[in-house]
Amino acid sequence: MSRLPLPRSVFGQLVLVIGLVLLGAAVLAVAIGRQLTTRPAAGQLLNAMDGFADVAEELARVQPRERFVAYLRDAGLAVTERPPSPRNPRAEPFMRELLEQAPKQLERGREMRLGRIGTANVVWLKLNTQPALWISFAFDQRGSRVLRFSVLMLLVGAVLVWLAAAYYARRLVVPLRGLARSAPAIVRGEPPPPGALAGPREVRDLARALADSSRDVRESAEERALMLAGISHDLRTPLTRLQYAVELVPDADPELRAGMHRDIADVDAILSQFIAYARDGRDEASEPLDLAALCRHAISACEREWQVETPTCAPMTGKPMALQRAVGNLLVNAQRHGAPPYALRLSRQGEVWRIEVTDHGPGLSEEAAQRARQPFVRGEGGGTGLGLAIVERVARQHGGELRLLPLHPHGLAATLVLRGS
Repeated sequence: MSRLPLPRSVFGQLVLVIGLVLLGAAVLAVAIGRQLTTRPAAGQLLNAMDGFADVAEELARVQPRERFVAYLRDAGLAVTERPPSPRNPRAEPFMRELLEQAPKQLERGREMRLGRIGTANVVWLKLNTQPALWISFAFDQRGSRVLRFSVLMLLVGAVLVWLAAAYYARRLVVPLRGLARSAPAIVRGEPPPPGALAGPREVRDLARALADSSRDVRESAEERALMLAGISHDLRTPLTRLQYAVELVPDADPELRAGMHRDIADVDAILSQFIAYARDGRDEASEPLDLAALCRHAISACEREWQVETPTCAPMTGKPMALQRAVGNLLVNAQRHGAPPYALRLSRQGEVWRIEVTDHGPGLSEEAAQRARQPFVRGEGGGTGLGLAIVERVARQHGGELRLLPLHPHGLAATLVLRGS
């Protein structure tokens, strides 16, 4: 048995709940109105008509028939000896109640019917006289008008309540949507956007808690960056002295001297990667740049031959140093873990720029590609394990992503997707 689909939005749920409450209130009002208003009023009217019939029948017994009928007509009542045609009361609850109670309350020989005289609704009462007389009473339909007015007021009330629900839902949902959009940036330590502390108290409490957590993350990142910067400064000074010392060592084996230079360069590169990962580009402002020139500059620093395909100009707004570091990491990663030929291709699809770096090495499986994005996960070619983690972080800062897809028959395509104007 399939369940009925329920609305998922706050506004839809409020409308459903309020609609059900109003429907139940309307049914209850109709039921209670009939018991407390329609039925007693019908009983009182029948009692009055029964009393009138007692007086009229007594008068008919002591007065000549012609004079008695004249009295009734002078009083504005229609009198006839022919039984009127009965009329269906349709949706008039009061008239239906009269017809239901009449056989029980009227004395024997009396009868009540509904009819019309011209355009007016009337109630016909049969008197127990010989021959029988039918007397009409005009019926005012104010009761039905009151019912229609009540229904109209109920509909107006429902519309007003739904408008209030829409206002409440908007006041609740808009701040929550803003927090949901800014949640990834807040988790990374960026301050919440202006207006995030608006809305109901519970939403403001949530925004304030996220802002406090964001501040803690930001302070931790700043402390980490400061610590790594201090370590870098303290280590690079002795590394520089070691480089000079290696050059000054007499009669040193050239291969040994070259190996020591490479080791010192590797240590310096590792320190640079640690610093880049700790700073994560948050402190760099976005500015207009040429992505094609940035890619060509990164290629010029490579020692191996690359196939390059870029447009003449690729304007966008972004963080130049962070993007330079991300592209450089992709190039270094391809040269370290892949095999020639190497290629870089820059293209645009709509509002998205794609930097695709390919190599023809062993490539990565889907599971290995997911692991390679994590910090400090090293491949077989060594390195710090931070290169792709930094690239993915830079991609997120520019509204994009890093895609790692295998090439056939072998190789890897690393695509940096960036959103920019």
